[in-house]
Amino acid sequence: MVRWLLPALLVLAPAMAWGQDAPKPDNPPKDDWPCVQVLQPELSIGAMWPGDDPTATGPSWRDDAVVAALVERVAPRRVPVDEATAEIRRFAAGYEGDRKTALSTLFAGLFETVNGERATIIRGIRRYNARQAALAQRMEDTTQALDGVDSTSTDMAVAQKRQQLETQLSWDQRVFDERERLLPAICDQPFILERRLFALSRTIQEEIGK
Repeated sequence: MVRWLLPALLVLAPAMAWGQDAPKPDNPPKDDWPCVQVLQPELSIGAMWPGDDPTATGPSWRDDAVVAALVERVAPRRVPVDEATAEIRRFAAGYEGDRKTALSTLFAGLFETVNGERATIIRGIRRYNARQAALAQRMEDTTQALDGVDSTSTDMAVAQKRQQLETQLSWDQRVFDERERLLPAICDQPFILERRLFALSRTIQEEIGK
């Protein structure tokens, strides 16, 4: 279930339609984050990379076909970290030319790619939480409607209405509980990506230092 759900999050729209008074996408409300982990909306390149920012000062990683191909191979989460780091080391060992520039450009590509994927997941989590809030409100409304239906009535229309409300409430509760069960695994994804990027950055820096 989690494997099915996470890819779905990645294709969600960038932001919810919060209405005319909604905050700007780069300043979302704090109460829309459902995870216990502290949210860091954007990763800090300075925390992962010493010296100049290669995403700002170096050549574009997309302009180097070899580097761009390597980014595509090692950035995806489906590639185990040990396989990704081994591929980076093979690339560094066999590269002919300015290794420091090439490896710095590689990091720029990985940072942009992973940080972008992470931002997409964060937006998806916020949409996920918004759906939960909407479902919780619907459950509350259904409960109130159910309380207003006479449970002792012998009128068939009243009995049918009560049964429909009970069925809807039961289904909504099941969906809500299942989403809540999945939430911890979903909330882990931005932080898994952060740890992955740290590991790849460390490997690149080690190779530059050789």
